[in-house]
Amino acid sequence: MLKWIAALSMLIDHIGFFFYDQIPPQLYECMRGFGRLAMPLFAFSLAFGFIHSKNWLKYFLRLFTFAFISEFAFRKIYELNNFYYSGINIIFTFSFSLVFLIALKILINSGYDLLVRMQPIQSGGAQDENLPFHFRINLGFELSPFFGLILGLVFMLISVFCIVYYDTEYGLYGLLMVVAFYILESIEFKNPTLMAYLLIIVVNLIFQLPGWLGKSTLHNYNSLQWLTVFAVPIYLHRKDEPKPPKWQKYFFYIFYPAHFVLLGLIRYYFF
Repeated sequence: MLKWIAALSMLIDHIGFFFYDQIPPQLYECMRGFGRLAMPLFAFSLAFGFIHSKNWLKYFLRLFTFAFISEFAFRKIYELNNFYYSGINIIFTFSFSLVFLIALKILINSGYDLLVRMQPIQSGGAQDENLPFHFRINLGFELSPFFGLILGLVFMLISVFCIVYYDTEYGLYGLLMVVAFYILESIEFKNPTLMAYLLIIVVNLIFQLPGWLGKSTLHNYNSLQWLTVFAVPIYLHRKDEPKPPKWQKYFFYIFYPAHFVLLGLIRYYFF
């Protein structure tokens, strides 16, 4: 249900984007405001998918493939309508965010491994080789703790670099939103409602604070993004649903570029 709400939010947002000069300014603002729900809900879906995925490589390749398909479509639509376009689309942001989560998982588990290895050996017994946090990549191989720490840190830095260098949509703001939901889904908090609101507010504060201090905001942050806070009650009141059918999983990947192309063509031919 969350993805359907996110898709509807994104659709209304992009209708406002394409037909901004055909609708009243107040309606335009409302449509773009409602659209702020989409990114955090999709960010949650990514974090949730990462936690429950059986194959991270397939997950990444699926995201990256549709990111390239969407990018090609977007550039053609922007060109047709003479819209300014910079950077690359948000599926790239989510792709690099997935790499960041994988690297973070490797780093944390490898760190636990090293801590266990440093524990003193009990008298009369050898140290247990079956370390409780020994990290196994679901591609079929294992990592030594030290190498896992280095590899995790390197790929976290690479993912951050790619997001910044290629100027992906939502940039580091999108990455931090994914990490926030990953934290919420990975840790059992005494007050999950409070933590959910707190983390989303902190993410927005990080990007809004420079503007309040009279400097340029990070990654062209728009104060309209504060409306992402309204995604929190939707996230908190979600219900456990059965695993969606396979067609539904691919529907949302296709819907993202398809609805954008359709709206762009409508504007080009009729407006």
